[in-house]
Amino acid sequence: MLQSCNCLELVWSGEGSANLLSSIQRIEQFSKMSGSGADLHLSWDIHQWSQDQTVGGDGSDSDLDDYEYEELSDHDVAEEFPNETPLQTVFPPPRAGMEFPSVDAAHMYYAQYAYDQGFGITKNGGSSKDGRQRVIVLCSKGNRPKISCKKAIPEKNRKVEKELCLARINLNLDQAKNVWRITSFTEKHNHTLCPEHSHRIRSFRQIQEWAKKQLEMNDRAGVSLISNINAVTEMGGGPLHCGFSERDGRNLVARMRRGKFMKGDAEAMMQFFRESKQKDPKFYYSCRFDADNRLDVVFWADSTCQSWYEFFGDVVTFDATYIVNKFDLPVAPIVGVNHHGQSIIFGCAMMTHESADTYMWIISSWLECMGGKAPQTIITDQSYAMTNAIAEKLPHSRHRHCIWHITDKLANKIGNITDKEKAQTDILGVIYESKTESEFESEWASTISRYSLQNNVWLADMFDMRSMWVPVYLNNHFWAGMRSTQRSESINSFLDRFVNSKTTLRNFVRCFDLALQRLRRRESDENYDCLRGKSRLISQWNPIEKQFCEAYTNNMFIKFQHQIKALIDTKFTSRERLGNVTVYNIDDGEREFKVEFNCQDQTYSCECHLFETNGLVCTHALLVYKQEDVSQVPDKYIMDRWCKNFKRNYLNERAIAVSIRERRETHNNLNLMLYPVYQKLIDYAALDEETQQCVVDGLNGLLLSIAKFSERTQSVGQNSSAITADGGSASHSGNGCVNEDTPVKDPLRRRKRGRNPEKRKKSNLEIKREQTKRKRIKSQQSGLKKKFQCREGMIETFETLLRVQFRRILFHFLNSRFNTF
Repeated sequence: MLQSCNCLELVWSGEGSANLLSSIQRIEQFSKMSGSGADLHLSWDIHQWSQDQTVGGDGSDSDLDDYEYEELSDHDVAEEFPNETPLQTVFPPPRAGMEFPSVDAAHMYYAQYAYDQGFGITKNGGSSKDGRQRVIVLCSKGNRPKISCKKAIPEKNRKVEKELCLARINLNLDQAKNVWRITSFTEKHNHTLCPEHSHRIRSFRQIQEWAKKQLEMNDRAGVSLISNINAVTEMGGGPLHCGFSERDGRNLVARMRRGKFMKGDAEAMMQFFRESKQKDPKFYYSCRFDADNRLDVVFWADSTCQSWYEFFGDVVTFDATYIVNKFDLPVAPIVGVNHHGQSIIFGCAMMTHESADTYMWIISSWLECMGGKAPQTIITDQSYAMTNAIAEKLPHSRHRHCIWHITDKLANKIGNITDKEKAQTDILGVIYESKTESEFESEWASTISRYSLQNNVWLADMFDMRSMWVPVYLNNHFWAGMRSTQRSESINSFLDRFVNSKTTLRNFVRCFDLALQRLRRRESDENYDCLRGKSRLISQWNPIEKQFCEAYTNNMFIKFQHQIKALIDTKFTSRERLGNVTVYNIDDGEREFKVEFNCQDQTYSCECHLFETNGLVCTHALLVYKQEDVSQVPDKYIMDRWCKNFKRNYLNERAIAVSIRERRETHNNLNLMLYPVYQKLIDYAALDEETQQCVVDGLNGLLLSIAKFSERTQSVGQNSSAITADGGSASHSGNGCVNEDTPVKDPLRRRKRGRNPEKRKKSNLEIKREQTKRKRIKSQQSGLKKKFQCREGMIETFETLLRVQFRRILFHFLNSRFNTF
């Protein structure tokens, strides 16, 4: 008997020897697939069982014909046993009397047998009444099904997998020999076996270590869950050979994500910020906590956000309607536009409640991060708390409300009036087509009077704040082509690719960092496209188009070409010269605009204000330049922020890019240097087992030494950076500074805006449906209860009959015994 716990010795009868040979080879393969790393050595004696070797036997020994196992190929087995087909046979079933050095070895053997037969197994342990240790390895359908009458309709329709199957092996520990012996084996099942679906049975599904690492790596890289699982499944040879199902992969990724938040979600979020600051010295984060040390509000921005804001921070949109995290906290990304017309992010805030004080704290942290530079213009929704905070903290910035949110409410706010659609069209025409402030005010008053809307409170409030949203009052400021918070909503939609409603706080900031990387890559791609080639010109005769093609980025030049195309429908209606100024009246097919052209400096002023608001020369001015035979527009009309050669200070991004490139080059050099050594180690390890063990021990020792050195280096780095860990981004609250040793509590789940859906007023149809549903559930519960009561009554009746019958039998037996005497 082999005493090693990693070895297995089988004693088997002489019948079916070829079956056993092929089966032992398969046991070795199964042990390697299990990942235990233990060597499996097998030997057996082919003999007739003697009475003393069976459980409870007392016979004498018989002659033994020892046969030591050797590796046999399929051809060798076929020659020695011509009537057998080793590779086609089923794994031999266990027998009473088989001995194993450990429970794991017996479990492994029975598992291979179960895999061939097509049923799962489970293991129960304990001790018998006489104190002997015993283990039962039984069919996975062998336990009693759990039946509860508490819920007639459970929340999840779980399948009943237990069917009281009696198939099992019973193992007892022989303390004299220190082996585990099968005392009994029950082979019959009371359910259908499915060997063709063995790979789907839970007992045989296992995710290998390489697959776990690949799933974790893909999840960190932002790969979607289904794409991650599909990729790893294909790497493992497909669904039949990878060893796990899609649900196993989903559960593993969920466990890995939960494992990162053992200290608490908010604490893990703070740890991510500290790690980010070590990697990026300009990374900024600021937090505020309440009296219970719970996270109240947080703002963060990396070096890329700061670099973007330095050059494109003239126009900003700020929206706090995005709620995608498990605490239902509003997320407020601060969004702008780069020189390609792409949406970029200047920072992000997350808060537990929306108030003027909270918004003032966010704006103060944002300005501190950006060196005190305030935006020229800012667009928000109609949040009064945000409006008050901006008026307090950004008094010199031009504030604008989102016009889409206001006009979208118009249909509901004007009520049920006569000619409602026509009234709505006329009001929108006054809003968008007014050229001057006086024109808007007069047309608004006449429209309100025409449809008898003088008593409408909402329209009166909107008129009072007309300077915050009506275009004619805002045309003298640059808005980068924005009138609404659509840029913020597009960023919200973009973030939906990375996060969802169950995303934790730490995972949100990590995914937010991945989103920033995607935005940087998109901008870099556009920069390369501008260097690679130019857009095609529409009109070869127009020198102004060529001028803008040389200056603007491709995306902005395409927008400028829309003005070139509109020249087809544009024409003069009148022309008047007043000294050095020529006044043109131009009809573009929809409306008529007045353009004043200065012949000395070749400047113009148009009523459409497209250049003032968007930074693009309008089609009316292009027609005037064509009429005046001007081949080059003044440089003032070529806006720097739309130019492809816009000199940006990429010091922050360049430092990050250089460090990444240096790490990548170092990694590549190490690959070139260490790969030959790796190949030599594999060649040496393949010589024999002693050399292989020597290589493994040497590598393990090397890894331990490197790990100890790395721990010492990290401890030194942490001690040296402890003084500046909070530099510029310390977390302050009303009760002082919170250091890293103080545990941060998770924020409470925030109540969403609006009425609770469960407390809202319901229609009569909904009430009737709920009543019908409650009656159906109640009847099902009562029916199930009656069924169980009937079943219990039948059991009691049956037990009573058995008791009476047993008494009669006992009476007749005792009576017959007494009669014999």
